[in-house]
Amino acid sequence: MKNRAAIWLAGAVLTLLISACEDFPINQFQFTVNGVSYTADGTVCDTVDLVTLSTEFDATVRVPSYALFSQLSVNGVPMKHGKATVPVERIAKDAFLTLEWTSFGESGTLLLRTLHSEVPEAESTGTATAPGDFYLSFVYLRLIEKYDNEGRLLFYRFEPHALSSATDNTGWWDFKKHVGDDGKTYYSYHALDPKYESWVFAGHNPGVRILLDEHYNKLAEIRLESAKHVRMGYPPDGHDFYFFNPRHYILMSYLDREVDGETLHAAYLQEVRHGRVVFDWWSTDYPELTALQDPVFAESAGADYVHFNSVDVLPDGHLLCSFRHLSTVAKIHRQTGEILWTICGWKPGQDFDFHGQHYARWHDSGLTFFNNGNGTNATTLLRLEVDLQTGVVSGSRKLMDDDYFAKACGALTFSGDHIIAGWGIPGNADPSNRLVTEADASGNVIFSLHWKDPASPYNSILASYRCAKY
Repeated sequence: MKNRAAIWLAGAVLTLLISACEDFPINQFQFTVNGVSYTADGTVCDTVDLVTLSTEFDATVRVPSYALFSQLSVNGVPMKHGKATVPVERIAKDAFLTLEWTSFGESGTLLLRTLHSEVPEAESTGTATAPGDFYLSFVYLRLIEKYDNEGRLLFYRFEPHALSSATDNTGWWDFKKHVGDDGKTYYSYHALDPKYESWVFAGHNPGVRILLDEHYNKLAEIRLESAKHVRMGYPPDGHDFYFFNPRHYILMSYLDREVDGETLHAAYLQEVRHGRVVFDWWSTDYPELTALQDPVFAESAGADYVHFNSVDVLPDGHLLCSFRHLSTVAKIHRQTGEILWTICGWKPGQDFDFHGQHYARWHDSGLTFFNNGNGTNATTLLRLEVDLQTGVVSGSRKLMDDDYFAKACGALTFSGDHIIAGWGIPGNADPSNRLVTEADASGNVIFSLHWKDPASPYNSILASYRCAKY
């Protein structure tokens, strides 16, 4: 009898708290959506902001304390044993999952906002037509998003946190889709590891690579493995990540090394197979790189003398690496670490120039990258015709050049003959609200995703890290 009375009393108190909607917390009413736990409390009362959702898969809502309720439903679908699975038609701040309940004669409604109220709002113009979806990550926001060709939000994950200044390199970076050599679909993104927050410097996000399965469920947290001068668990950097399968991948990082009495942020690369380091590479082992530093970055680079920001595997199996502060891309032998050739964008007497490039990739027998154009304040999407074996450049072409300046980050991807530009951190561009555009084979922009406010002073703080199409 005592137990039954206690259960009745707990239910009565819970009902009173929910219906009264006072300022004190309703700790008893807990629920999960797709495995993420939430608590209805006095600060949100009848509305709770979700932090992640997808329209591609149904939402599963669970109420562990379902025995206290005589009726529970989500979007009109009755819960069975505290569980209901419902489709998600739209993710937006004005779209909700509706959880209705009845307990001890009292009834109420809890609105689950599908898009967290603190997520900045983007809008699109036009329609993209090339296959694939747009994947967005941000320099300072802990937010990853996936949009379709109509500009509809398909998936997002968000962690609210304070932005004290634009130097907080604590966003989630490099959200991307992978199709592994095992034929399965994976996703990944990079997050700060609080243990190494003191290692942060401008442009470096020491953290962990989060690997997700095809349903966006976490599979693994990937960090550096043990190697010479490297402890197991040291943080990779978030600029790039090359994926073969969950047991085989390439990480990049910055690790301090002493060179001639000076501490440098060395670029470090590590290839891991089945938990074992099969190849690693240090920029400080190649002093010839220091002679390639772009004068544009001579004063600002400091200890970050090369700034390693992308890695790709070339058709012959070797590595293509991009070094922003050198305005240089290099081919690196994947067994010996030898620098096989370099292409430097700032040296005079060439038919091409580039400065502070990002996202270097080998595409259709040529080298493509997002040329930020630091120093010139003229961002271009650039393609170089390059001999894979010698590195000799036989031609260059600007794929897009429309006077928009992005001072850092950015990405250039392709889908068929369409060109996709992710615009990174705006410089002196006006308006400065671009996120991603898609242009057709003739160079006409047919789709644009951008922040709603074109003149917002916060657009630099809301800057995208990398927006790409996969």
